[in-house]
Amino acid sequence: MEFNGDVLTLDTDMSMDEIREFEEFIRPRMDYIEVIEVEETSSLKCSAFISILASLKRTKPELQIHFLEKGMTISPVYGKIHWICHD
Repeated sequence: MEFNGDVLTLDTDMSMDEIREFEEFIRPRMDYIEVIEVEETSSLKCSAFISILASLKRTKPELQIHFLEKGMTISPVYGKIHWICHD
């Protein structure tokens, strides 16, 4: 996780414990973040990663999360994962 100005960069390999820590970190700082970038350098470890991103998008609809908007990822563990992203 890297926080640079109003852009937060995450990687898909976050464990459940890291996602919980991330949620505690991010909720009080939502007003300062405009973009969440996701680097897909490693495989998705936990489906809760997608859930927390969707929850953040619902909380702040103007938040830009391109990973969610593309609607799919490929994981060696889970295969091809699709989702529908609505505002």
